Amino acid sequence: MAIGSATSSSASISQSILQTLKLQEAKRTAEQAQFRAQDLQNQAAEEQRVADNAQEKARSLRVDASQAQADVGRASQGLQALQSLSQMSSRLDQIYTQVAQKQRDSLPTNSAPAPQQGPTVNSQGQVTGRIINTTA
Repeated sequence: MAIGSATSSSASISQSILQTLKLQEAKRTAEQAQFRAQDLQNQAAEEQRVADNAQEKARSLRVDASQAQADVGRASQGLQALQSLSQMSSRLDQIYTQVAQKQRDSLPTNSAPAPQQGPTVNSQGQVTGRIINTTA
């Protein structure tokens, strides 16, 4: 009976050691899982910060793009105004040239100098239209 009891006691110790080892293994697995979970949470938080920064940058770029589009609109309006002024200036130059040509066309074309008129005599017989030096 002593041998049976020793074997039974030995089996009981073996089971106790085996349970202790299994418990330690389970603790180690749980600690590793906890460490892995914490690591993943840290990575997720970092990625969320990166995503938030990217989202803020995208918002800022949208604002900049809107401002640039407004600048394009103003520049386009300025260009159209300058083109309109240029066209008006060209048209005014054409009108000026046409008016000047019509004025030249309406002038007499004889190349002889205008005849010199003689002195004008008034109704009292006096010569008029001449300057006389009276400071003698």
